[in-house]
Amino acid sequence: MYDPSSPLLRSAVGAGAPPAPEAKARFAEDRLLDAVIWCEIRPGATVTEADVMERFGLTRAAARAGLARLGYDGWAQPQARAGWQVLPVTGALIGHVLQARRSVEPALADATLNDRALKEVAQIAAILTALRGRPEAAAVATHRSYVDRIDGLLLGAINPFTARHLRKLWHHSARITRFLEDAEAGVLFHRVNVLALAEAILAGDRAAIAESRLNLIASQEAFFLRQLLKSDAPLTPGSGVVGHWSVTTATDRRAT
Repeated sequence: MYDPSSPLLRSAVGAGAPPAPEAKARFAEDRLLDAVIWCEIRPGATVTEADVMERFGLTRAAARAGLARLGYDGWAQPQARAGWQVLPVTGALIGHVLQARRSVEPALADATLNDRALKEVAQIAAILTALRGRPEAAAVATHRSYVDRIDGLLLGAINPFTARHLRKLWHHSARITRFLEDAEAGVLFHRVNVLALAEAILAGDRAAIAESRLNLIASQEAFFLRQLLKSDAPLTPGSGVVGHWSVTTATDRRAT
């Protein structure tokens, strides 16, 4: 879902030219967002400018700007004399993200792909068919990469304002998924409806595209719930059925 190499996340720089100050600042912001989405910085962790400078090799100004950007975009909030707390993963957050996606994601059915994009979708569908059922780590990584590419093609062919909102929701979903997966135990979320989505895109079947996206959200919700039910964390009073699954951590200063 999140592609840190996307040109949309980088300022254009001429070949061999040193990056402009704006590009350096954007790199710092992108690097911190990447670390939050992929849980290098754990949900609920409190980080300081010094932590960020040490871990990512940033200047104080770049660290301060990056943390401020996380706060502006709602990924972290300032703590008085303590740094910034990264948004924790809670049952309420998961519910809000899934609800928002159910409202926005069907807009992908309105995507109009050009012939070049449709040809690429057909090629990806053939590759995914060959990768189906293969458990090797390389095959799994390749599968996810091509799945992300299909999502990116759809995202680039809809209203840009809707796309921006949906991209952020996907970032939240990616972080939640990463947080709840257990790679060591082999518990990973796998998308199983990708070929159906590709076929719907190639057939221009908007209803099937929308249905495929809603099925994806339902399968992610089921995975999240299964993982939450394995947690020993107590629910807070009045939290409801799922409640707030709080993550309280000390300042996270793990080495990269």
